[in-house]
Amino acid sequence: MGFIHQTGLRAWTSSSCAFASKRTLMQCAHQSQHQTIALRTSWRQSVRNMATEQPKSSGNNTQRPLGALAHRTDKKQWKDLSTPEKVVTATKTTTNYAIIGAGVVLVGAVGYAIVSELFGSNSDTHVFGDALERVRNNEKLKDIIGMPIMGHGEPSSSKRRRNRRIHSQVVLDGEGKEHLLMRFYVEGPHNEGTAHLEMVKDQRNKWEYKYLFVDIPGGVRPAERVFVEYNKHAGHPAIEDK
Repeated sequence: MGFIHQTGLRAWTSSSCAFASKRTLMQCAHQSQHQTIALRTSWRQSVRNMATEQPKSSGNNTQRPLGALAHRTDKKQWKDLSTPEKVVTATKTTTNYAIIGAGVVLVGAVGYAIVSELFGSNSDTHVFGDALERVRNNEKLKDIIGMPIMGHGEPSSSKRRRNRRIHSQVVLDGEGKEHLLMRFYVEGPHNEGTAHLEMVKDQRNKWEYKYLFVDIPGGVRPAERVFVEYNKHAGHPAIEDK
């Protein structure tokens, strides 16, 4: 009986120890699982913190070179320059101003030439417009050609191309005076014609009409030349005009 009792006690003790070992293992497993979850949570939080701090650090790194570059590009004040540096700076400034001034003068000259050519009293455009207006105001031409009277450059088969350049030229006479010769074309509802003019520079260096006439071709009525302006003393002083 004593032996049996000792044997049963040992078996119970062994089973208790085994049961205790299983409980300890389960506790260890639960602890390991909790530690693993805690490590995963800590790792995720670390990754989030790094992702949040990286743009900030990148922005700081980007700003630093800019700040350094801006600091490097700061120019010295005039009082801080040495004599050779002052000479170089003054030369560069003078050269830049000279280039700008030359550009302004060139642009002004080109603009003046264009304006003078298009709108000046001696320009071909102005002369053509004035001559055409005189033709339109001539009563005889109104009757022959009809109104409205249109004027254009060299003739063309296409009406859309009638804004061609007016044929004109400047020649010198034996006295060295300039003469402007121009030809353009007029047309109206009843007829058409060719206008010719000659102008001479007067004492004020302005163009003065020597003659302006329109040749009307023959057809229903005979060919005719109609004078709009005629001044045989054009270009001479008024005292000689007798």
